[in-house]
Amino acid sequence: MAVGVVLDEYGNPLKGVKVSVKGKADTVSTDKNGSFEINAANNTTLVFIHPNYNVRQATVKDNRAITVRLIDTYIKTPAKIDVLYGKADADKYLGAISTVYTNQLTTTPATLYTYALPGQLSGLYTQQYSGFATPQTTPQTQGDFIGNVVLHNNYSANDNTEFNLYLRGQVPITIIDGVQREIASLDPESIESVSVLKDGFSNILLGINGSRGVLLITTKRAQAGPPRISFTAQTGLQSPLGLPTPLPAYQYAYLYNEALQNDGKLPIYSSADFNAYRDHSDPVRHPDVNWYNLLLRDNSAITSYKLNVNGGSAIARYSVSLNYLNQDGMFKTASSVPYNTNNNLSRYIINSDLTVNVTKKFVVDLQLFGRIQSGTQPGAGYNNILSGLYSTPNNAYPATNPDGSFGGTTTFTNNLLSQSQFSGYQRTNSNDVLANLDLTYDMSSVTKGLSAKAKGNLALSSQGLLNRSLQNNTFLIKPDDTYAGVGSPVAQVNNFTSISSARYAFAQVALDYDRQFGKHNVTGMLLYDTRSVNLNFDLTSTTTNEAFKAGYNYDGKYFIEGAVNRSGYSRYPPGKQFGIFYAGGVGWQMAKEDFIKDNLNFITSWKWRATYGRTGNANVDNFGYYNFIQTYGSPNGYQYSTGTSRSDVQGIFQNQLANPYISWEKADKIDIGADIALFNNHFKITADYYHDRYKDLLQIRGRNSLLLGTPYSAENIGVVLNQGEELTLTYQNNIGNFNYFISGNASLQYSKNVFSDETPSPYPWLRHTGQSTRAVYAYTALGFFKDDQEAANSATTTGYTAQAGDVKYADLNNDGVINQFDISAIANKKPLLFYGTSLGFNYKGFSFSMIIQGVKNNEFMFNKAMVNSFAGVGFLGLTYAGQGYDNLTGRWTPETASTATLPRLSLGNANNTANSTLYVRSGDYLRLKNAEIGYNLPYQWIHKFKLSGMRLFANGENLVTLYGYKGIDPEVSNGAYPIQRVVNVGVTVKL
Repeated sequence: MAVGVVLDEYGNPLKGVKVSVKGKADTVSTDKNGSFEINAANNTTLVFIHPNYNVRQATVKDNRAITVRLIDTYIKTPAKIDVLYGKADADKYLGAISTVYTNQLTTTPATLYTYALPGQLSGLYTQQYSGFATPQTTPQTQGDFIGNVVLHNNYSANDNTEFNLYLRGQVPITIIDGVQREIASLDPESIESVSVLKDGFSNILLGINGSRGVLLITTKRAQAGPPRISFTAQTGLQSPLGLPTPLPAYQYAYLYNEALQNDGKLPIYSSADFNAYRDHSDPVRHPDVNWYNLLLRDNSAITSYKLNVNGGSAIARYSVSLNYLNQDGMFKTASSVPYNTNNNLSRYIINSDLTVNVTKKFVVDLQLFGRIQSGTQPGAGYNNILSGLYSTPNNAYPATNPDGSFGGTTTFTNNLLSQSQFSGYQRTNSNDVLANLDLTYDMSSVTKGLSAKAKGNLALSSQGLLNRSLQNNTFLIKPDDTYAGVGSPVAQVNNFTSISSARYAFAQVALDYDRQFGKHNVTGMLLYDTRSVNLNFDLTSTTTNEAFKAGYNYDGKYFIEGAVNRSGYSRYPPGKQFGIFYAGGVGWQMAKEDFIKDNLNFITSWKWRATYGRTGNANVDNFGYYNFIQTYGSPNGYQYSTGTSRSDVQGIFQNQLANPYISWEKADKIDIGADIALFNNHFKITADYYHDRYKDLLQIRGRNSLLLGTPYSAENIGVVLNQGEELTLTYQNNIGNFNYFISGNASLQYSKNVFSDETPSPYPWLRHTGQSTRAVYAYTALGFFKDDQEAANSATTTGYTAQAGDVKYADLNNDGVINQFDISAIANKKPLLFYGTSLGFNYKGFSFSMIIQGVKNNEFMFNKAMVNSFAGVGFLGLTYAGQGYDNLTGRWTPETASTATLPRLSLGNANNTANSTLYVRSGDYLRLKNAEIGYNLPYQWIHKFKLSGMRLFANGENLVTLYGYKGIDPEVSNGAYPIQRVVNVGVTVKL
């Protein structure tokens, strides 16, 4: 006889674990104390199985009691899933949902949970456009009352300034614990799940805002049981990726001379200059400053500490999550400056939840969230510094002069070193407070299956800027070795500015009904909610939903559901603020049919589902503020003279034309999918096809008349079609104590501009209608002119005389001139494919996981100074160039005509720098997005120190990227703050 106890990762008893002797059918289950007793001989192997825990095996030894600790699986498959405003049985739900859980989020060392999403959720396309948070520094308030209407600034605080997120082509709405808020800095350890709700039926309760889909965040709530305490400390090093390689000064000077000669001008650098640049013998007048090495660190720190406490009784339960994070930027600092001038993000978060069973039927849940965050940057602003870094040549000026002053010229009057390390600092402080109150009452005494719930939410948010910036003078050393100030010094200021403030309120009441009558299950919901938002002292906007939802299923085999929502938004014309939105779905659990059960027993589940939804998108705020009312403006300087004295009188003019018929955008969304489980749930398949037609999109007419003398307003005229396929495959199993998993997903997305009111076009290739909404429009480059004769006999840009080595463009209309009529869709014409794979294992405490993510059929225009030659500015009657990069060595010359990748060098050549296929770059890549290795110390060891668990781990982010060219990252590619590779180590202790 074998006896023992099974514990969870916190050392608490685990009830309901199935215990069996390997190779035998008999099983027992652990009781509420986690104890078990089973008939097993000495040296036999026991198998321990529990849903969403790794399988564990242990050997019976000398009839000694066995203690087994089970560890959570990396990928969970719970029986109930999170849906909008509640939970649903996974095997009965008809909508299209993809979900990841805590363990799939916590392996990513980052400031935002959005870093963990790429490659993990089918249908969700992520594009990182910056490697560091961008602090808001511009005030977001306006106080101009013209025609008694406030000019709207449409700004809502969003701490995600690093990722674009698109769900089936739309920017999703973020809903956290049932309330709409754009907060991406939640601690992943405090998040229970992140889901994307993709179809019209899943989002119908949003009514007038249901078209965009939902990013649904559910945080961990209070659970009964002994206290579960975990503390995680981790620290990592970040290093920038995708930085271009600047030319050394001598090579830059040589190529600059070549550009001048190509333009028919005399060179300005001599062989003596080349030698001085090369041997660094004259660093004052022949500087060779690698600004990247001077200003940027090789690595910077990111550190976080997390404390989570959860527990309580059946009467009262609590959950508290505390988080501190500190992230440094990549700029070097000067030891002589008494304050930090580097980029820095510092954040404190508390998220607490208290649940009380007031009576057996009445439950009260109170959630409080608070965040204090500060974002620091150099006084000059890190975006300005990056712009200067990318465009300043190595030979522009010395970083410092011999006397220690900052070097400069009459062109470069603000020294880069001064901007980076000696310009003071700016600090944006953000504060958020949020409170959720949830009331639930079991009304089964009225009728079985009936319950009522109410939710109230209040949130406050504010941002302020502390500006302590300054600007130092710069000095030019003249030929007689005297100094001349060429800068514009500004003394350090000490200013505080209110950036933004916001107040959010949400209230919801609902009646839920769920009852079983034999094999018949009936569900229903009545819901009313209202959300009000006040941004920066604007007039409050209000959204209202009045919804009814009903469903029926027979024996868990046949399903039908429907919903209708009367929804409105206060910023539409009076009497036209509400509309009716509706959705429905049908489903069939085919695996319960006899022809499957009796013949194909490897099929555990096979559910077909189909949904349709007519949804809305209240997009009016992006096109104007109460724009159904005509408004008038009186800007400064708009004056006219009157009277005999010709005195000035303030003039007033008509703003954009009002549109009294403006309405919400609409969508007809169809989704057909299947959820399949095979081989006793080890292998799962989810497949979807969707067809989303968006209509009445707000657009400005292309065929409008200019006779009115005022801009036209947006009208509901556009039509766009998004359709695609999504597939997710997951396999989980074990061999003894070796538990392993592999999951992959792929999404293929087509997007077409079905109709837009375009300016009449004489040629079909000019039209956007019928093309992909992602299409890039520009010239088609045919290579470079091989000689002057070919250039003279070919179509060229109006007013330009082409030469050998210039770009040759396709003359699409054969009129002998290259102009706007030769522009066509040149890129992003294929459907976008994005995909991801996660795989890993757990073996006796050792764990490993990795996420591989990629994108296919993505192209972008990268026509910038770091690509297309030099960036020209005027200086001493010449065109003085900006920085040059190593790609310039591939320019056209008579000797390299057959291998050239860029046209001949020139300064200010508009023909060669026009947007064309020459500068289209592939955005395709395959990235090892994340990897982690960890070890859970044996329970027998740590229990001696009164700990229930200790895990050591090391993980990384953006570890390896494969793509088709060098010098820039395929995501963060346009001179923004570069993407960061992170290598991180940490420890988690559980009590």
